[in-house]
Amino acid sequence: MGKSSITDIVNADQKNSTEPFGKIKGQLDETQALSWRMEQYMAESRNVLTSCIRLKSELQYDYFTELVLEAAKTAEKLTDKLRRLTLEVTVNPVQYENYKAELVTIHGIEVEFSEGIVKVALPLLMPHRKDFYTDFLYKPLHTALQNWCMKQVKNGMELPSYEECLVCFVHVYNKKLPLAGRVRDHDNIEEKHVLDIISSFYLKSDSGLFVDTFHMTRLGTEDGTFLFVMESSRFPGWIREKSQSLDIEKEAL
Repeated sequence: MGKSSITDIVNADQKNSTEPFGKIKGQLDETQALSWRMEQYMAESRNVLTSCIRLKSELQYDYFTELVLEAAKTAEKLTDKLRRLTLEVTVNPVQYENYKAELVTIHGIEVEFSEGIVKVALPLLMPHRKDFYTDFLYKPLHTALQNWCMKQVKNGMELPSYEECLVCFVHVYNKKLPLAGRVRDHDNIEEKHVLDIISSFYLKSDSGLFVDTFHMTRLGTEDGTFLFVMESSRFPGWIREKSQSLDIEKEAL
């Protein structure tokens, strides 16, 4: 941040004690409170897990899961507040663009294009369609696809575009973890925002006239989601090939 920027903030702060340093301080207080709450959830979940291992109690495991979920939701809220704070305090546009690019690496999102099929690998499961907080997935996904498309154009490579297509969601669950309660019905999985993002880069429209969706659940070594975007005519042959095995490893896709 340059000297002039600091001077402007200080002058503004002298005129109005609540802006902008007062606002920033409030945001820092909120993020610190969320961080403390997440730490408490994690500490309690560790104690419950120890008890679960000792007693081999399914009830204890359910409680452990609830605590981890609460910690995760708190962490996502914390991340969102830090992202908003980063946007407000970062005045160097290059620095902010580099930060967004690093988000893709941090989240482990991978994009590939081969034989007319776009494959997107997400190292996490899709949220429930009723979850109110989904920015943790969609913002990094948008950035990942945006960066990938820009790289394709820059390198003079093909940028896929589909008029009538199918988007296949493959939900991979870690087979070493309890599956009861973790494996959701396909109609309970949020897909709308993902289709909105994919549509903005690859599709003519996300209308049902142009796009079909298909969901598969498979077992693997890690939780994750794979998205495959292809022309509708290619899907029957592709699904026959991919459905030969009910128990797959992550690398099999």
